Amino acid sequence: MSRACLAETRRIMVLEDETMIAALIKTIIEDHGWSVGGLFRTNRESLEWLEGERPDAALLDFNIGDGHSAQTARRLRELGIPFVVVSGYPKSMARHEELQAAPWVEKPFSEDSLLRALKEALETCAQLREKVALRP
Repeated sequence: MSRACLAETRRIMVLEDETMIAALIKTIIEDHGWSVGGLFRTNRESLEWLEGERPDAALLDFNIGDGHSAQTARRLRELGIPFVVVSGYPKSMARHEELQAAPWVEKPFSEDSLLRALKEALETCAQLREKVALRP
């Protein structure tokens, strides 16, 4: 489980292949007082970054430059890093377990809906971490 679930300052990874949407997401995150750990357009780029970095959470577009974001979602899940899928496609299009189980925000999105989903994912992560810590 990621220690970052409980952090005060958040660093968010963004996997989004549309430049304008990535810029909007970056602005929303930074306006909220958090930072963007990286903006990535492909699974390959995000997975390479995750080899040496650990964001507090991630926002993933469903359909990206090199397919679906399932590879990155799988790695984030392995690392215990919470994530939210942000997509113009409905959740029913996701065929991978990692994506089906994730919180989903449909495009177009509002700032409030994006931040609410991200905060809920972080809170769920923190609650799971507390449960694990309380086990004998």
